[in-house]
Amino acid sequence: MRVQQGKWSRRSFLKTTAAGVAAAGVVGNFARIAEAADGLRSIGLGVSEINEIQDKATKELGFSVSGQAMGYGDMFSKMLNQNDQYEIAEGYYNDMDVMLPAKVWQPIDTKKIKDWDKVTNLTKTGRLTPESSIGQGDAPYLFLWVDEQGNKVKGPSQYISMCPAFHNADSIGYNPKATGRTIESWGELLNKDFKGKVALLNVPQIGVMDAAMAIEALGLKKFGDKGNMTKPEIDFLIDYLIPLKKAGHFRAFWENFGQSVNLMVNGEVALESMWSPAVAAIQAEGVPCVYAFPKEGMRGWHGGLAISAKVKGKQLDQAYEYINWWLAGWPAAFVARQGYYHSIPENAKKFLAAEEWDYWYDGKPAGKDLADPFGTIIIKKGDVRTGGSYWSRYSKIAVWNSLMDENDYLVKRWTEFLTA
Repeated sequence: MRVQQGKWSRRSFLKTTAAGVAAAGVVGNFARIAEAADGLRSIGLGVSEINEIQDKATKELGFSVSGQAMGYGDMFSKMLNQNDQYEIAEGYYNDMDVMLPAKVWQPIDTKKIKDWDKVTNLTKTGRLTPESSIGQGDAPYLFLWVDEQGNKVKGPSQYISMCPAFHNADSIGYNPKATGRTIESWGELLNKDFKGKVALLNVPQIGVMDAAMAIEALGLKKFGDKGNMTKPEIDFLIDYLIPLKKAGHFRAFWENFGQSVNLMVNGEVALESMWSPAVAAIQAEGVPCVYAFPKEGMRGWHGGLAISAKVKGKQLDQAYEYINWWLAGWPAAFVARQGYYHSIPENAKKFLAAEEWDYWYDGKPAGKDLADPFGTIIIKKGDVRTGGSYWSRYSKIAVWNSLMDENDYLVKRWTEFLTA
């Protein structure tokens, strides 16, 4: 995304984003709200703000680490407007067009990051492997490098906007018994075979990209940049979707993690836009669910750890300790068991059983039954992760989560679609 001055205000972004944000969560576990002024307070989505992670950090680092899991809109607002209310922001690179100019976070000195040299090239150059496609939209490398004052630069630089950590590539979750076939294309979201059994994510900035991927897959239109659509492109997309909605094609538009899980567990949908932890949660309920690897490519996102500009002295030292602890591998292994990757795979490997590494990262058949982070068996022996290895999956990112220049117009049209 390349936001043009005057296209939309910080206030208008918050207002429009709140109209359709998703509250993320993880299999029944939400991080507690920070209470103590001592130590570190971290805020983010439920995919990283997890009690077990903060408890482990507190025990191993010797100072308290408290987390607050929030819905996306509330998280964004607090990160932007209340940076005195947290020390660590577990944020996302697709929000950097707002966060960087606001100077709410301080530049992170990579010389204080112990394993910085081990961080993969996914965020440093945009390509995990030399053969990988960078993908359209807000690729993280575009927002990684900053100068000592926090201004964006092309890099490489000694300073970064936030330290890259957890990430994944999202696609479609489906019940193979309900679809009757393997789902291999985004176009299936709009296939009339599944009328009344489809759900979309009700985050306008992401929901439209999933729909655009489907429209391209069906050969209906080629978008210049699915991460930064023009008004005519947005109009084409919404004008195509509205008749489908009126005809009853969509069963629901989910707004939080639990809704996406319940829709499939209850048999209301056959396929839907989905996050990886939701697939794990559905499997834990005994309902078959497969995460598709569409031939057109995945939609990527990337989170990391930022430090509030208000943090100084002892707390700043603690903030770097926490970031270095995150990169060292224990939390990386924890989130790997819900399908997420880490910016230093070799560190994650240290804390994963050989069978876990083989399945989650190497794309090999599971050598034994595997549990999610909370001990529930979700992967059966012999299962293979769709899309193969980490390096294979990230070789084909079609588009990254983004904020578009026409964000206000996008949300206006998305609202028209929802109310049609």
